[in-house]
Amino acid sequence: MPTSHDPSTAYAQDDARVAAILERRASGLIAADEALAELADADCGPAIAALVAGRVRLPAGVVLRALDAADDLAISVMCRAAGFSINGFSAVLRLRRRHRHGIGSAPHDALMFFSTLSRASAESIVRQIGALDPASRAASG
Repeated sequence: MPTSHDPSTAYAQDDARVAAILERRASGLIAADEALAELADADCGPAIAALVAGRVRLPAGVVLRALDAADDLAISVMCRAAGFSINGFSAVLRLRRRHRHGIGSAPHDALMFFSTLSRASAESIVRQIGALDPASRAASG
């Protein structure tokens, strides 16, 4: 089975599966949250980063670093700003826990933070992240 595996990560992303999920999304057969959950359940970290990045206008590498971060804060903000529901974000948390990211806090805390954060506030924070990231500044300049 062909996989796309960056040696710096432990994701077992199957490019054919990613393509099938994204094609169903593009065809309107599944909602964005469902696509996010399927990608998370399929261990497709880089594809999740690309999906979120496209919705929040950040480089995928910035989102991938948030996905792999020790805490849940940045990926919570990015998923909220991207307009995902708590169900989609919950799938991302499951992926993170499988990869031992964010294990220092309870998933409940991340879900509570996500659900109380307004999308407008999350979008504002993401704009600040983009302004601070050199790759984001280069892409917009």
